[in-house]
Amino acid sequence: MEAIKKKMQMLKLDKENAIDRAEQAEADKKAAEEKFKQVEEELMGQQKKMKGTEDELDKLSEGLKSAQEKLQQSEKTASDVILIMELILEHQGM
Repeated sequence: MEAIKKKMQMLKLDKENAIDRAEQAEADKKAAEEKFKQVEEELMGQQKKMKGTEDELDKLSEGLKSAQEKLQQSEKTASDVILIMELILEHQGM
């Protein structure tokens, strides 16, 4: 009879330990899920920020391209004006 009581006490202790471990595992799971959610939200924020930066880069790249085209056209116009001025001066010097 004493052996049965000891066995029952051991089983009860094992059960309590198992419940404690299960509760701890559940708490760990909940904490991990919260951390995952936090990291996921942070990632979405970073992705949104990156998208904004990419959009700004595209806009600035287009502005640069436009400015380079205008500069190239202005340089060509200036070169043409210089050539015309040289021709006029050469013609007047005749």
